[in-house]
Amino acid sequence: MQRTVGAIQKPGTRRWFEPVMHYGFRIAVHPASRSTLPAAGWQAAARTLLGALALTCLVVSMGALAQSTSPIAPASSGTSAGCADAATSDTVSADVDQFRCLTADEQATSLRTRIENRSLLSLTDEQILSLMDAMKPEAFVEYARSDMVPDDAYEYRMFRQERLSGRWSDRPDHMVIRYQDTPRRVYAKWLPDGAHAGQEILYDETTDPDSIVGHVGGPLRIVSGKVAIDGPFARAQSHHSVRDLGLQFIARTIEHDARSFREEGLTGKPTRIELMNLQGTRLLAWTWSAPSGPPAHYAPRVRLLFDLRHPWPRGEAAWDERGELLELIRFEDVVPHHWSESTFDRRNPEYGFH
Repeated sequence: MQRTVGAIQKPGTRRWFEPVMHYGFRIAVHPASRSTLPAAGWQAAARTLLGALALTCLVVSMGALAQSTSPIAPASSGTSAGCADAATSDTVSADVDQFRCLTADEQATSLRTRIENRSLLSLTDEQILSLMDAMKPEAFVEYARSDMVPDDAYEYRMFRQERLSGRWSDRPDHMVIRYQDTPRRVYAKWLPDGAHAGQEILYDETTDPDSIVGHVGGPLRIVSGKVAIDGPFARAQSHHSVRDLGLQFIARTIEHDARSFREEGLTGKPTRIELMNLQGTRLLAWTWSAPSGPPAHYAPRVRLLFDLRHPWPRGEAAWDERGELLELIRFEDVVPHHWSESTFDRRNPEYGFH
Protein backbone atom coordinates (compact mmCIF):
# COMPACT_ATOMS: atom_id res chain seq x y z
CA MET A 1 0.00 0.00 0.00
CA GLN A 2 1.31 3.47 -0.86
CA ARG A 3 0.31 6.80 0.59
CA THR A 4 1.32 10.01 -1.09
CA VAL A 5 1.54 13.74 -0.56
CA GLY A 6 2.64 16.58 -2.76
CA ALA A 7 1.92 14.80 -6.02
CA ILE A 8 0.96 16.84 -9.04
CA GLN A 9 -2.33 15.76 -10.55
CA LYS A 10 -2.48 15.59 -14.33
CA PRO A 11 -5.73 16.30 -16.16
CA GLY A 12 -7.79 13.19 -16.71
CA THR A 13 -5.79 11.05 -14.27
CA ARG A 14 -6.56 9.61 -10.87
CA ARG A 15 -5.77 12.02 -8.06
CA TRP A 16 -2.57 10.90 -6.33
CA PHE A 17 -3.30 12.36 -2.92
CA GLU A 18 -5.77 14.27 -0.83
CA PRO A 19 -4.55 17.40 0.96
CA VAL A 20 -3.35 16.64 4.46
CA MET A 21 -4.94 19.76 5.86
CA HIS A 22 -7.82 22.03 4.99
CA TYR A 23 -7.99 25.59 6.33
CA GLY A 24 -11.25 27.49 6.29
CA PHE A 25 -14.38 28.31 8.22
CA ARG A 26 -18.13 27.85 8.04
CA ILE A 27 -20.69 30.52 8.78
CA ALA A 28 -24.08 29.31 9.95
CA VAL A 29 -26.93 31.54 8.85
CA HIS A 30 -30.38 31.02 10.34
CA PRO A 31 -32.62 33.80 8.93
CA ALA A 32 -36.05 34.27 10.52
CA SER A 33 -38.99 33.38 8.31
CA ARG A 34 -40.47 36.50 6.77
CA SER A 35 -43.97 35.08 7.29
CA THR A 36 -43.58 35.28 11.07
CA LEU A 37 -43.68 39.11 11.08
CA PRO A 38 -46.33 41.56 9.89
CA ALA A 39 -45.36 43.51 6.78
CA ALA A 40 -44.93 46.86 8.58
CA GLY A 41 -42.97 45.24 11.39
CA TRP A 42 -40.71 43.48 8.91
CA GLN A 43 -39.92 46.76 7.10
CA ALA A 44 -39.08 48.49 10.40
CA ALA A 45 -36.83 45.62 11.41
CA ALA A 46 -35.06 45.75 8.05
CA ARG A 47 -34.41 49.50 8.43
CA THR A 48 -33.02 48.92 11.91
CA LEU A 49 -30.72 46.13 10.71
CA LEU A 50 -29.45 48.22 7.79
CA GLY A 51 -28.69 51.13 10.09
CA ALA A 52 -26.85 48.88 12.51
CA LEU A 53 -24.83 47.36 9.66
CA ALA A 54 -23.80 50.79 8.35
CA LEU A 55 -22.73 51.89 11.82
CA THR A 56 -20.68 48.72 12.27
CA CYS A 57 -18.89 49.24 8.95
CA LEU A 58 -18.08 52.84 9.90
CA VAL A 59 -16.60 51.79 13.23
CA VAL A 60 -14.50 49.01 11.66
CA SER A 61 -13.20 51.34 8.94
CA MET A 62 -12.20 54.01 11.45
CA GLY A 63 -10.45 51.40 13.58
CA ALA A 64 -8.47 50.06 10.62
CA LEU A 65 -7.47 53.60 9.59
CA ALA A 66 -6.32 54.44 13.07
CA GLN A 67 -4.27 51.26 13.26
CA SER A 68 -2.55 51.87 9.92
CA THR A 69 -1.63 55.50 10.73
CA SER A 70 -0.87 55.27 14.43
CA PRO A 71 2.84 56.01 15.21
CA ILE A 72 2.80 53.47 18.04
CA ALA A 73 1.32 50.58 16.05
CA PRO A 74 3.20 47.36 17.03
CA ALA A 75 5.68 45.94 14.53
CA SER A 76 4.95 42.66 12.77
CA SER A 77 5.93 39.58 14.74
CA GLY A 78 7.64 38.12 11.67
CA THR A 79 5.55 34.96 11.76
CA SER A 80 4.59 33.88 8.28
CA ALA A 81 0.97 33.50 7.28
CA GLY A 82 1.42 29.74 7.03
CA CYS A 83 2.76 29.58 10.56
CA ALA A 84 -0.07 31.78 11.83
CA ASP A 85 -2.62 29.50 10.21
CA ALA A 86 -0.97 26.38 11.61
CA ALA A 87 -0.76 27.85 15.09
CA THR A 88 -4.50 28.49 15.20
CA SER A 89 -5.57 25.31 13.47
CA ASP A 90 -7.19 22.65 15.62
CA THR A 91 -6.62 19.95 13.01
CA VAL A 92 -2.83 19.94 12.98
CA SER A 93 -0.65 18.59 15.78
CA ALA A 94 1.54 21.01 17.69
CA ASP A 95 4.58 19.04 16.53
CA VAL A 96 3.84 19.66 12.85
CA ASP A 97 2.98 23.30 13.64
CA GLN A 98 6.42 23.82 15.14
CA PHE A 99 8.17 21.95 12.33
CA ARG A 100 6.41 24.06 9.71
CA CYS A 101 7.73 27.28 11.24
CA LEU A 102 11.38 26.19 11.31
CA THR A 103 13.85 27.50 8.75
CA ALA A 104 14.97 25.14 5.98
CA ASP A 105 18.25 24.44 7.80
CA GLU A 106 16.40 23.73 11.04
CA GLN A 107 13.94 21.42 9.29
CA ALA A 108 16.82 19.41 7.78
CA THR A 109 18.48 19.08 11.18
CA SER A 110 15.19 18.15 12.81
CA LEU A 111 14.54 15.42 10.24
CA ARG A 112 17.99 13.93 10.85
CA THR A 113 17.39 14.01 14.63
CA ARG A 114 14.01 12.29 14.25
CA ILE A 115 15.65 9.53 12.22
CA GLU A 116 18.58 9.04 14.58
CA ASN A 117 16.46 8.91 17.74
CA ARG A 118 13.99 6.58 15.97
CA SER A 119 11.03 8.87 16.71
CA LEU A 120 10.11 8.91 13.01
CA LEU A 121 9.48 5.17 13.19
CA SER A 122 6.74 5.66 15.78
CA LEU A 123 4.71 8.01 13.56
CA THR A 124 1.82 6.91 11.39
CA ASP A 125 1.99 7.26 7.62
CA GLU A 126 -0.30 10.29 7.81
CA GLN A 127 1.92 11.99 10.41
CA ILE A 128 5.06 11.40 8.36
CA LEU A 129 3.40 12.75 5.22
CA SER A 130 2.25 15.80 7.19
CA LEU A 131 5.87 16.49 8.15
CA MET A 132 6.99 16.09 4.55
CA ASP A 133 4.20 18.40 3.37
CA ALA A 134 5.44 21.00 5.87
CA MET A 135 9.05 20.83 4.64
CA LYS A 136 10.28 23.78 2.62
CA PRO A 137 11.76 23.04 -0.83
CA GLU A 138 15.15 24.26 0.37
CA ALA A 139 15.02 21.85 3.31
CA PHE A 140 15.25 18.82 1.01
CA VAL A 141 18.42 20.23 -0.55
CA GLU A 142 19.88 21.17 2.83
CA TYR A 143 19.16 17.70 4.18
CA ALA A 144 20.98 16.10 1.23
CA ARG A 145 23.92 18.48 1.55
CA SER A 146 24.45 18.51 5.31
CA ASP A 147 22.52 15.72 7.02
CA MET A 148 22.12 12.76 4.64
CA VAL A 149 25.76 11.66 4.43
CA PRO A 150 27.21 10.17 7.65
CA ASP A 151 30.77 11.40 7.28
CA ASP A 152 33.54 12.32 4.87
CA ALA A 153 34.83 8.73 4.87
CA TYR A 154 32.94 5.44 5.15
CA GLU A 155 32.47 1.91 3.84
CA TYR A 156 29.26 0.55 2.35
CA ARG A 157 27.84 -2.14 0.09
CA MET A 158 26.00 -1.40 -3.10
CA PHE A 159 23.84 -3.33 -5.56
CA ARG A 160 23.68 -1.62 -8.95
CA GLN A 161 22.01 -2.26 -12.30
CA GLU A 162 22.11 0.11 -15.29
CA ARG A 163 20.87 0.40 -18.84
CA LEU A 164 23.94 0.45 -21.10
CA SER A 165 23.67 1.03 -24.85
CA GLY A 166 19.90 0.58 -24.55
CA ARG A 167 20.17 -2.82 -22.83
CA TRP A 168 19.25 -3.48 -19.20
CA SER A 169 21.94 -5.48 -17.40
CA ASP A 170 20.93 -9.06 -16.67
CA ARG A 171 22.48 -9.21 -13.21
CA PRO A 172 23.25 -6.49 -10.66
CA ASP A 173 26.76 -5.75 -9.51
CA HIS A 174 27.33 -6.27 -5.77
CA MET A 175 30.21 -4.17 -4.52
CA VAL A 176 31.93 -3.24 -1.28
CA ILE A 177 33.24 0.32 -1.43
CA ARG A 178 35.67 2.20 0.77
CA TYR A 179 35.29 5.90 0.11
CA GLN A 180 36.80 9.21 1.17
CA ASP A 181 35.48 12.47 -0.25
CA THR A 182 38.20 14.96 0.72
CA PRO A 183 40.58 14.24 -0.90
CA ARG A 184 38.74 11.85 -3.22
CA ARG A 185 39.89 8.26 -2.73
CA VAL A 186 37.98 5.10 -3.68
CA TYR A 187 38.52 1.38 -3.37
CA ALA A 188 35.87 -0.99 -4.79
CA LYS A 189 35.64 -4.76 -5.00
CA TRP A 190 32.95 -6.74 -6.87
CA LEU A 191 31.59 -9.55 -4.65
CA PRO A 192 30.97 -13.18 -5.70
CA ASP A 193 27.15 -13.03 -5.73
CA GLY A 194 27.02 -10.26 -8.32
CA ALA A 195 28.18 -9.52 -11.85
CA HIS A 196 31.90 -8.99 -12.54
CA ALA A 197 32.86 -10.94 -9.40
CA GLY A 198 36.49 -10.55 -8.31
CA GLN A 199 37.08 -7.24 -10.05
CA GLU A 200 38.84 -4.49 -8.07
CA ILE A 201 39.64 -0.83 -8.69
CA LEU A 202 41.57 1.80 -6.76
CA TYR A 203 41.59 5.57 -7.22
CA ASP A 204 43.52 8.27 -5.36
CA GLU A 205 43.37 11.82 -6.65
CA THR A 206 46.38 12.79 -4.52
CA THR A 207 48.68 10.47 -6.51
CA ASP A 208 47.03 10.30 -9.95
CA PRO A 209 43.78 12.23 -10.49
CA ASP A 210 43.34 11.02 -14.08
CA SER A 211 43.79 7.25 -13.73
CA ILE A 212 42.56 4.22 -11.86
CA VAL A 213 44.35 0.98 -11.06
CA GLY A 214 42.30 -2.17 -11.57
CA HIS A 215 41.95 -5.72 -12.71
CA VAL A 216 39.04 -7.81 -13.97
CA GLY A 217 37.79 -10.96 -12.28
CA GLY A 218 38.37 -14.58 -13.18
CA PRO A 219 41.67 -15.93 -14.49
CA LEU A 220 42.76 -12.48 -15.70
CA ARG A 221 42.71 -11.01 -12.20
CA ILE A 222 46.43 -11.72 -11.93
CA VAL A 223 47.06 -8.81 -14.32
CA SER A 224 46.58 -5.32 -12.88
CA GLY A 225 46.85 -2.20 -14.96
CA LYS A 226 46.25 1.54 -15.07
CA VAL A 227 43.50 3.04 -17.25
CA ALA A 228 42.16 6.56 -17.82
CA ILE A 229 39.45 7.46 -15.33
CA ASP A 230 37.02 8.46 -18.10
CA GLY A 231 38.26 6.14 -20.81
CA PRO A 232 36.13 3.53 -22.60
CA PHE A 233 37.40 0.65 -20.45
CA ALA A 234 36.52 2.47 -17.21
CA ARG A 235 33.05 3.29 -18.56
CA ALA A 236 32.29 -0.09 -20.10
CA GLN A 237 30.27 -1.32 -17.10
CA SER A 238 28.68 1.94 -15.91
CA HIS A 239 27.75 5.44 -16.96
CA HIS A 240 29.34 6.62 -13.73
CA SER A 241 32.92 7.59 -13.04
CA VAL A 242 34.74 5.99 -10.12
CA ARG A 243 34.56 9.47 -8.56
CA ASP A 244 30.77 9.05 -8.36
CA LEU A 245 31.01 6.05 -6.03
CA GLY A 246 29.95 7.93 -2.91
CA LEU A 247 26.78 9.20 -1.29
CA GLN A 248 28.07 12.74 -1.77
CA PHE A 249 27.39 12.28 -5.49
CA ILE A 250 23.67 11.99 -4.74
CA ALA A 251 23.79 15.11 -2.58
CA ARG A 252 25.54 17.07 -5.34
CA THR A 253 23.03 15.83 -7.91
CA ILE A 254 20.11 17.07 -5.78
CA GLU A 255 21.81 20.46 -5.41
CA HIS A 256 22.45 20.67 -9.16
CA ASP A 257 18.87 19.75 -10.08
CA ALA A 258 17.46 22.17 -7.48
CA ARG A 259 19.34 25.04 -9.17
CA SER A 260 17.91 23.98 -12.52
CA PHE A 261 14.38 23.88 -11.09
CA ARG A 262 14.81 27.41 -9.73
CA GLU A 263 16.12 28.69 -13.06
CA GLU A 264 13.08 27.14 -14.74
CA GLY A 265 10.73 28.83 -12.27
CA LEU A 266 9.80 25.50 -10.64
CA THR A 267 9.95 24.25 -7.08
CA GLY A 268 12.73 21.94 -6.00
CA LYS A 269 10.39 20.07 -3.68
CA PRO A 270 9.79 16.45 -4.70
CA THR A 271 6.92 16.09 -7.13
CA ARG A 272 5.66 13.08 -5.23
CA ILE A 273 6.24 11.88 -1.67
CA GLU A 274 4.94 8.52 -0.56
CA LEU A 275 5.37 5.66 1.88
CA MET A 276 5.94 2.16 0.54
CA ASN A 277 6.12 -1.24 2.17
CA LEU A 278 8.89 -3.33 0.65
CA GLN A 279 9.42 -6.82 2.09
CA GLY A 280 8.11 -5.74 5.45
CA THR A 281 10.14 -2.51 5.61
CA ARG A 282 8.41 0.85 5.52
CA LEU A 283 10.20 3.15 3.08
CA LEU A 284 9.83 6.87 2.48
CA ALA A 285 10.15 7.81 -1.20
CA TRP A 286 10.99 11.22 -2.64
CA THR A 287 10.43 11.48 -6.40
CA TRP A 288 11.38 14.41 -8.60
CA SER A 289 9.91 14.73 -12.11
CA ALA A 290 11.85 17.12 -14.32
CA PRO A 291 10.88 18.73 -17.64
CA SER A 292 14.07 17.35 -19.21
CA GLY A 293 17.10 15.18 -18.62
CA PRO A 294 20.80 16.08 -18.86
CA PRO A 295 22.41 18.53 -18.73
CA ALA A 296 19.82 20.52 -16.79
CA HIS A 297 18.68 17.51 -14.76
CA TYR A 298 20.16 14.16 -13.86
CA ALA A 299 17.18 12.34 -15.42
CA PRO A 300 13.54 13.06 -16.27
CA ARG A 301 12.52 11.18 -13.12
CA VAL A 302 14.58 10.37 -10.03
CA ARG A 303 13.54 8.64 -6.80
CA LEU A 304 15.30 8.33 -3.45
CA LEU A 305 14.23 5.77 -0.85
CA PHE A 306 14.80 6.03 2.92
CA ASP A 307 14.13 3.30 5.47
CA LEU A 308 13.34 5.71 8.39
CA ARG A 309 16.16 4.22 10.52
CA HIS A 310 19.19 5.80 8.82
CA PRO A 311 19.77 9.28 7.41
CA TRP A 312 21.40 8.03 4.22
CA PRO A 313 19.27 6.77 1.31
CA ARG A 314 18.37 3.10 1.07
CA GLY A 315 18.13 3.26 -2.69
CA GLU A 316 18.00 5.37 -5.84
CA ALA A 317 16.30 4.90 -9.19
CA ALA A 318 16.20 6.96 -12.38
CA TRP A 319 13.99 6.77 -15.48
CA ASP A 320 14.30 8.22 -18.96
CA GLU A 321 11.67 10.26 -20.84
CA ARG A 322 9.96 7.04 -22.04
CA GLY A 323 9.60 5.74 -18.49
CA GLU A 324 12.29 3.08 -18.87
CA LEU A 325 14.63 2.45 -15.96
CA LEU A 326 18.09 3.92 -16.40
CA GLU A 327 19.55 2.66 -13.14
CA LEU A 328 18.53 0.95 -9.92
CA ILE A 329 20.84 1.19 -6.90
CA ARG A 330 20.59 -0.10 -3.33
CA PHE A 331 22.87 1.00 -0.48
CA GLU A 332 23.55 -1.19 2.56
CA ASP A 333 25.69 -1.27 5.72
CA VAL A 334 27.00 2.30 5.60
CA VAL A 335 29.68 2.59 8.32
CA PRO A 336 31.79 5.74 8.91
CA HIS A 337 35.56 5.18 9.07
CA HIS A 338 38.80 7.05 9.54
CA TRP A 339 40.94 5.47 6.87
CA SER A 340 44.69 4.92 7.11
CA GLU A 341 47.07 5.50 4.21
CA SER A 342 47.17 1.75 3.52
CA THR A 343 43.44 1.73 2.70
CA PHE A 344 44.11 3.33 -0.69
CA ASP A 345 47.49 1.71 -1.33
CA ARG A 346 47.59 -0.98 -4.02
CA ARG A 347 50.15 -2.86 -1.91
CA ASN A 348 47.56 -3.46 0.84
CA PRO A 349 47.68 -7.26 1.48
CA GLU A 350 43.85 -7.33 1.59
CA TYR A 351 43.72 -6.46 -2.10
CA GLY A 352 44.50 -8.49 -5.19
CA PHE A 353 46.50 -5.98 -7.21
CA HIS A 354 49.71 -7.25 -8.78
